[in-house]
Amino acid sequence: MANHRLVTLIWIFTEKFGLIFLSMITFVAYARLLSPAELGVGTVIIAIIELIGLVYSSVLEDPLVRLERLEDKHISTAFWAAVLVSLVSIVVISGAAVLYTPDPVLQWMTAVASVKILFTMMARVYVAEMRRSGNFRALASRTLLGKVCGGVGGIAVALWGLGAWAVIAQAVIMELVSIIVLMRADPRRIAFHIDGPFLRELLKAGAPVAINSLSSQTLQRGVNVVLGMTAGTNAVGMFNMAMRIIDLPRTAIYHGLISYALPAFARRSADQSRLLAIISDSTAVSGFLLTPLFIGIALTAHDVILLIFGAKWTEAIPLLQVLACTAAIGNTAMYATTALVAVNRSHLTIKAEVATTLLALALVYSFGSLYGGMAAALALLARMLLITPLQIRGLNTAIGYGWRRFFESNYRSVVASLVMAATVIVASGQLGLQGYLHLICNIGIGAMTYAVAYSVLHPRWPQEFKTVFTAR
Repeated sequence: MANHRLVTLIWIFTEKFGLIFLSMITFVAYARLLSPAELGVGTVIIAIIELIGLVYSSVLEDPLVRLERLEDKHISTAFWAAVLVSLVSIVVISGAAVLYTPDPVLQWMTAVASVKILFTMMARVYVAEMRRSGNFRALASRTLLGKVCGGVGGIAVALWGLGAWAVIAQAVIMELVSIIVLMRADPRRIAFHIDGPFLRELLKAGAPVAINSLSSQTLQRGVNVVLGMTAGTNAVGMFNMAMRIIDLPRTAIYHGLISYALPAFARRSADQSRLLAIISDSTAVSGFLLTPLFIGIALTAHDVILLIFGAKWTEAIPLLQVLACTAAIGNTAMYATTALVAVNRSHLTIKAEVATTLLALALVYSFGSLYGGMAAALALLARMLLITPLQIRGLNTAIGYGWRRFFESNYRSVVASLVMAATVIVASGQLGLQGYLHLICNIGIGAMTYAVAYSVLHPRWPQEFKTVFTAR
């Protein structure tokens, strides 16, 4: 059992860290080849499409993963319902683009980008079944191959001078290749059949999950849209630059951990003590890795932006610092939504998710024209400070995960990260170094300080963390 868990996690993180590496290559290429405005246009269009696709995906995938038995009629119902909804959505989105903008280029960009919804939705039943069976090797293969093909296609389009089309091309090619790989790995014939009662049951179970996902993802997709409306595409480009640097590690690591966590939590949902233990242990391990990572990004933001991406992105530096601190705070309750889905109590935080999201969007809309990308960054920070205690309250109501467990799981990584930050800030000004050498020394000092501080607070952490993957 322990070996199986370790192999599963190895494949999950092979996929996710591979994505980080590939995303860094394409991201640096876009930063060099595209202007902030071009990156902003492509980002806004893809943000709208991905937001719609995410809502549909959330309704289907997680409820399918939670089913005790996944039968052929369930698969066919979910697959063909997804295909039909996607086709209708493509027509509606393309028509809306024609009505919204007279620019034929933007109309075509939106129409082509909307095809991504179809490929994304076709993949849901395959992904759900592979997550249930623990076939993360196939999932890793399809994602990495899709990313390689999408990155190559996007960079090629950028080199041809087609600007924002590069972002569109990468997204569509990646999803197309991914669904082809999944269908070849599982070459079944899915009969055309839609079971009405099961579809209604699936929609009922998936609606709260979809609302929560829509709420959280609106902050990353919808904020770009609102910011574009109020501050222009240049501000979107700057904000997206900072957000992408945070999202590269956060999306890869978070999605990897949560992909593993949902089925693991669901298997323990009937035993509250075991469920509480694995949530606490998982939070402690994640905090040990991720809290210093995001605090470190905030500390090195100036060097990272100027050395890697160039002076034209200088305005993104303070945005990156705020977003990195926001991510560090969010890491303290990163499993809250997943745990609520596992026990089918995700409705407990719906009102909080929606209300805080609307507040964040209202802040961006109100202050975007005045403060540009910083309005969006501060809105996300304010939302995170509000939603985190509300998520813990929801967990406490659902399974008894209260503030004491929350602090026990997080205080070591938070304290050690603060010690690391203070040390780096003091030492950085005394180094007398510049450029990459300054960046490398700051990273080295921070890593050593964090390791020492954490070990002082928790001397037995290697042995205890090992039990997360080998026990319970």
